[in-house]
Amino acid sequence: MRCVLLSEILDLRDHLSSVIDQLGDITFVDHQEGYTANDVQLAVAWHPPGNAFDNYPNLKAVCSIGAGADSILACPSLRDDIDVVRVVDPAQAQMMSGFVLWNVIWHQRRFATYLAQQRDRIWQRPSQRDAKDVPVGILGYGEIGRRVAHDLRMLGFPVSVWSRSEKSTPQGISEFHGPAGLAAMLPETEVLVNLLPLTPETQGILNGALFKRMRHGGYLIHVGRGEHMVEKDVLLALDNGQLSGASLDVFPSEPLDPHHPFWSHPGIIVTPHDACDVSMDAIKATVDATADALRNGRRPSQTVDRVRGY
Repeated sequence: MRCVLLSEILDLRDHLSSVIDQLGDITFVDHQEGYTANDVQLAVAWHPPGNAFDNYPNLKAVCSIGAGADSILACPSLRDDIDVVRVVDPAQAQMMSGFVLWNVIWHQRRFATYLAQQRDRIWQRPSQRDAKDVPVGILGYGEIGRRVAHDLRMLGFPVSVWSRSEKSTPQGISEFHGPAGLAAMLPETEVLVNLLPLTPETQGILNGALFKRMRHGGYLIHVGRGEHMVEKDVLLALDNGQLSGASLDVFPSEPLDPHHPFWSHPGIIVTPHDACDVSMDAIKATVDATADALRNGRRPSQTVDRVRGY
């Protein structure tokens, strides 16, 4: 089977060299502008060129190299008859959970205060807060959201989760869904963790109106998609005290401009879209399983629902 590599921003052949070496029954070809290949049935993509899918009339499925597939779904040339497949990686969920937990505890234990005191050589003990007094709300309850919610609950934090539609949750995790559910969850949320997929409904969801509905002095952990965030509203919420801090890992434009005010704001932690990563083993398994499904006339597993966007 022939598989084409499609990306405007990443050298996929170099990035996936170990995967390519282990999938000897798949022939990987590089995308070339204006080149048409009728024998390509599979693609691996990450931010593909806008007209990429026009070149492969018999393409049946495209694999993302991450849990998100929004850059593929937004590609103008993507046809309705091409299945978009995302990666599900338990190791990625574990890595993301560790990142989120670190930031929640950073807020709970007031580590920013300790750093400021160290700079000024001040020996002073801030008041302590129990985990049970710091309610966490999670936007998004997919594979990663479930792991994060479980781990936070195990540490004693009150955990609520919100999603588009009703989900089953284990005892000790409060479930909310739909617009009414979001309105009910936010007033009881001090730390808000965004793990949502990017869809037309979730674009710009992290805005001033949402922050005002949270507990005053709350904390934002943004690890979803950059376009979820209205940047000026984050800055305003920090400056007026509605938010006491924010950990931001994803941004509408990346890399973050060196002159962006996020870099120097005392209430913001910036990380370079590095909260977690998909393992090469998971990408290999996804591409291999997708190719096998195509050979046997089956629809690939982990196919994205085009209506929901994930």
